[in-house]
Amino acid sequence: MKKMRKCPSCGRQIYQYAQVCPYCKAETRFASYDEEIPPEETYEEPVEEEPEEVSIPDEGDTAAEGEQDSKFGKYMRHLKQDTEKVKHEYEEKIASKYSTSTIIIGSVIALLSIIVLGIFIAVQMMETKTFSLNNTVDNSLKAVIDSVETELYQSSTIVAKFPDRQRHSMVYLRDGRLHIYDAANQSDKEVDLQELNSKAVVDYEGSGVLNAYLSTNEKYIIIIASRNSGNTEFGFYRMTTTPDNPSLEILDHGRVVVDKDGYKVSTDVRTATYDSNGDRVSGLSSSEWEKVAPKVEKQKKQETQEKTAEPEKAPVKATEQIEPRAIDVAPKPAAPTSPDKMVIKPVEN
Repeated sequence: MKKMRKCPSCGRQIYQYAQVCPYCKAETRFASYDEEIPPEETYEEPVEEEPEEVSIPDEGDTAAEGEQDSKFGKYMRHLKQDTEKVKHEYEEKIASKYSTSTIIIGSVIALLSIIVLGIFIAVQMMETKTFSLNNTVDNSLKAVIDSVETELYQSSTIVAKFPDRQRHSMVYLRDGRLHIYDAANQSDKEVDLQELNSKAVVDYEGSGVLNAYLSTNEKYIIIIASRNSGNTEFGFYRMTTTPDNPSLEILDHGRVVVDKDGYKVSTDVRTATYDSNGDRVSGLSSSEWEKVAPKVEKQKKQETQEKTAEPEKAPVKATEQIEPRAIDVAPKPAAPTSPDKMVIKPVEN
């Protein structure tokens, strides 16, 4: 049976002849197997002078030698096992040092990815469900809007109809005023653009709102309104389609031209183009031009001053431009005299 002893460093039970602890890798300073087994006695063979009787070893001596050999074999086996065990544990420790950290980091990343993906899918499903619920046409709301549209057909211009549960309204234009009819409450409200945005300028005493259009993405109402009594300048605005709490954004002002691609707003010094959703495509808006205009005016003024500062060249007199020509005083030959007229007389027979 294998005898065990406590390691002096870690206190664990290890083999009594182990020189290195397989757990803490510390030296044990235990007595080795060779130190406890007495060394074999050496003897010199006697000179064969006289024949001697061969003595047969006792059975007890043979048993002692066999026991000694078995102890040494056990020691070698245990030493080999301990060495292999220490080597295996060391290799596993080195391999697990990297594999464990890699597994932990990979597990954390995979867990976070699953959580983020789950949240994204849940949000998308909620948005899709909400969108489909809110944007489903309600037949009762549609019937109310259609009946009101029939009444307003002769006197108003229908801008947009929203017979869904989210907006449940109709936008129409009448006598220069923009109106929103709420089909859910069956109430009509006139929209004052100046109340929605204090910086908006609308000539309500004159033409007021000239026209309004639904954007391609159906998120806005594009509004063109008169800013003065002569209709020489228009306001270009964008209003949200939420009936409960609409908001107004000032896009530009100037002369507005509507075409199939969108809108063109121009003045004497600039031109800006907008798409059908009211997003600017090119050019400078009025607010941006106001920031740039002082620099442009200053540059023009400097150019004008440089032109006036250049000295004008004195005009060249006509006499100085004409080169004098030499006069020929030699007598000219007389003109040849013309021959006298010849008279042809008829011949008499």
